[in-house]
Amino acid sequence: MPTRSTRRRLWLLLTVALAGAMLLTTATPAAATVRPMRWHRYNIYEPLGPSHERLRCLTNDQWRCKYDTVPEPKLGFSNPNVIGTFVGTDVTGTWECPDWFPADICDSATRVISGVQTFIQPGPGEPDSLDAVFIVTDDGALWDYFVDFAVCPWYPTFEQALTSPAECIFGPG
Repeated sequence: MPTRSTRRRLWLLLTVALAGAMLLTTATPAAATVRPMRWHRYNIYEPLGPSHERLRCLTNDQWRCKYDTVPEPKLGFSNPNVIGTFVGTDVTGTWECPDWFPADICDSATRVISGVQTFIQPGPGEPDSLDAVFIVTDDGALWDYFVDFAVCPWYPTFEQALTSPAECIFGPG
């Protein structure tokens, strides 16, 4: 059973890996300008109550993102303290929108990034990794597609997340 120090080491390793990836971007050519981006999600599916999720990404040909939850005690939200990463590459030119997706997601997609999303829950246990696709739409929203399972909306600000639809769309399986 991992101890608190083991979880801290995992967090440190995750942070160092992400920082290393960020440092490598300084060596990229000027044509591959790194652009930081951020999205927020109002997660209504958290078992302990709704939560504020945040996704911070450095974007160019490869996307490197850090996922975490943000405490919102004034709103009475839970804070599951989950952390995670996403690393992916641009597949906009080759990606095909699944048949079960709402047409407005497919029609407004401006960028599609395919990769692996990893989550680390607090406490003992192994990280969970899964195939994911990030779909950025022309209104600045991001849809996090957990391949063959569900697609969930993210918004540029937390205020937008609170006032926009929070429901994920689940696949037919």
